[in-house]
Amino acid sequence: MPKKTLQMDEELQKKLASRFVLYRMIEGDEQVPTLMEDDYAFLEDLIGEYYDEYWTIKEGAEYYSPTRKGELIYHNFISRWWDFIVTYDIFAGVDLLEGTFAEDEANWDEVDEEGQPIWEDLRIAVCIYKQRLAEKEGRKTDLNPFTIAFMSLLSEKRIGMEKCWQFDLVSSEFWKEVNEISNTNLWPEDLGYIDNKTGEEILGDNVILDIIEQGIEETQRRWADDTDNDNDEYLNPPDSLQTQQDVIEEYEEEVTWNGWGYDPFYYDPYPIISGGFLTTAFIGAVWLAF
Repeated sequence: MPKKTLQMDEELQKKLASRFVLYRMIEGDEQVPTLMEDDYAFLEDLIGEYYDEYWTIKEGAEYYSPTRKGELIYHNFISRWWDFIVTYDIFAGVDLLEGTFAEDEANWDEVDEEGQPIWEDLRIAVCIYKQRLAEKEGRKTDLNPFTIAFMSLLSEKRIGMEKCWQFDLVSSEFWKEVNEISNTNLWPEDLGYIDNKTGEEILGDNVILDIIEQGIEETQRRWADDTDNDNDEYLNPPDSLQTQQDVIEEYEEEVTWNGWGYDPFYYDPYPIISGGFLTTAFIGAVWLAF
């Protein structure tokens, strides 16, 4: 497998870190003190860079508060996280030999008779395929493997769970791990093979396309079978974002489908608005300089 050398740029790193701080402030009721003492001192440069844009200090307050734009960006981040959970988690464990997808209770460390891992994480491969397809078709997309790797760690609760979560956001070791995930996971070209029966070369793009289509079908089946609708482990999409037009009028930002750009493979398990929550497809349509 050829070595990959993708490198996340500093701008994307800061954007992902700022989204996580907004997540802690809004979802976790994290009180970031204005004096930036103790572990919060690690955030001083990040807080300063986006001050007045994403967060501010209200008169007489001892803690930072999200601005209106910060709240909207947070909402978009959460909708993307949901989009990631819905459309990418199915590819976290794929048995390439059997053509099956791991269940939640699967043994992720399971190996075959030759000692090789059974489950391959193809989330990066799916992302890169979609990214290349969009570029080939001239569609604008903000998909990138680093964001997918970041959301993978977030979904697996490997970000922000430790006491000093602030250090994670500035640690070179943490961002090195994000880079390593993007470069060491399988890419579409790694999936190509020679058919033993026909001698025909099967291109990796054809393999990943088939996996994506099967993954959509499996996702539909699992959501249809999920009769208890127990999704407490995930965040609900926010209901405070009323309409796309609200965002357009306030910030005149570009809007694209699902926040990633149009995705021909997107499956929305929430076809209607219900329970006071907007659908991920609707909220995800807001694109705010992510």
